[in-house]
Amino acid sequence: MRTWLTLTLASLFASTSIAAQDVPTVATRIEGRAQQAIKVGGKRLAYTAEAGTYPVSSAPGRSDASAGYVAYVRKNAGADRPVLFVFNGGPGAASAYLQMGAFGPMRAHVPQDPAAPLPAAAEVSANPASLLDIADLVFLDPPGTGFSEIAKDADSAFYQSVKGDADAVSQAARAWLAENRRTGSPLFILGESYGTIRAAAMVDALRAQDAKLNLRGVLLLGQALNMIETSQRPDNVVTYPVSLPTLAALACYHHKRPAPCDPDSSADKATAFAPAYLDALYKGRTLDEAARGTIATKLADLTGIPAAFYLAHDLRISKERFRVELLRGEGKVLGRYDARYTAPLPANAGEMVGPDAFSPVSDLYGKAVIGQLFAIGVANAQRYKVISRFPGEWSYGAGDSPFNDWPFMARLEAAMAAEPDLRLFVGTGLFDLTTTVGAADYLFAQSNLTADRFVNRRYPAGHVAYSDDASWSKLVADVRAFVVAGSMIRGSKP
Repeated sequence: MRTWLTLTLASLFASTSIAAQDVPTVATRIEGRAQQAIKVGGKRLAYTAEAGTYPVSSAPGRSDASAGYVAYVRKNAGADRPVLFVFNGGPGAASAYLQMGAFGPMRAHVPQDPAAPLPAAAEVSANPASLLDIADLVFLDPPGTGFSEIAKDADSAFYQSVKGDADAVSQAARAWLAENRRTGSPLFILGESYGTIRAAAMVDALRAQDAKLNLRGVLLLGQALNMIETSQRPDNVVTYPVSLPTLAALACYHHKRPAPCDPDSSADKATAFAPAYLDALYKGRTLDEAARGTIATKLADLTGIPAAFYLAHDLRISKERFRVELLRGEGKVLGRYDARYTAPLPANAGEMVGPDAFSPVSDLYGKAVIGQLFAIGVANAQRYKVISRFPGEWSYGAGDSPFNDWPFMARLEAAMAAEPDLRLFVGTGLFDLTTTVGAADYLFAQSNLTADRFVNRRYPAGHVAYSDDASWSKLVADVRAFVVAGSMIRGSKP
């Protein structure tokens, strides 16, 4: 069993990144390579499964970390076959969840009823909707996660920053492409949660490291690009209308809205009410009592939270407070990442409660990936780090200031302006209380992208939308359509 390690050097600053043709390679044999096959669309598909790491650098000449990968490559893949790079978020998460829950050739199945007890381990079987018939899949693990490492004397400030993390993962992606002679293939980058910030930053990093790469699409699941705008600081009044569609969908799901209702139409009604709600919040203390009462009554109808609560709290409720208040009378608290799930509400609960009710579901994917790694020939798969904790703070690039900005969407828009073949896909779970459907809609409402450059989809599940089989099926079909369409574009790349 073997894979290969490719040494790449890239700098902290994009302006001094090393060009693709200058990447030296050093072959090192390690374990983890297997020939396998699955059926997709009723047809047998043979592929190579491979796990390994690539050295990465925080500065030219300083190789002080590694980034990992698990790749699934169709047998006899041509140089023009699309490549989909996939990773989770954290920061500090390996790509186990997307690999085992959505896109890998093997998929872990979790109970579909959010109230059902969870098994000790998920059942794993072949993924009949695998994308391997249209693209090769490379699941990337950032430095410090999976099998990768960060040296004790490494530049930790580099690897614990948006820019450095994206640069390092881009180095690994480039190394894989160079080793596999795929530098001309149509490329797609898919990130989830914090990984959506990484994906946006990687566009700049990849273009700086090799401007000839054929980047066609960026896919964001549970997007966090505008998180600083939609984070619920008390006086950031735009955040409350933005989160309202999710609150309304959840109130319907948990039978706290007047019947009949359905979550999708409830979210749509909340979206329609959002401009009037924002106007009322903007007026603040100048809003007259009659109008205040009307707004509170409408909010109560949409969210299941009594009008008296809204009147006592300046017509606003945070997502965190909502998850505590909605089912307080039943002694339950909603999950953050998938608010269909509930947990017992502690007697001394305040405005925030943890841990998250959905976390045990996520853990099933983390356990399942170990078995998958054994199956492709990794003898010591148990050392794979699904979650890593980094010491100190993570740098988002704007400094510690009340005037911080996270211009991730602006940077992505600039890259898309320069790359006419590049398109954007965003997928969001309707019941996600972390990265909400309203935040995704707001992202595009504030964007200068034309409708033909992006796809915005929502799914009847949570942050990990693929845990729900119906959502997973729709998500995979949407991603498939996006990749196929992007691969067919005939651009002007040399």
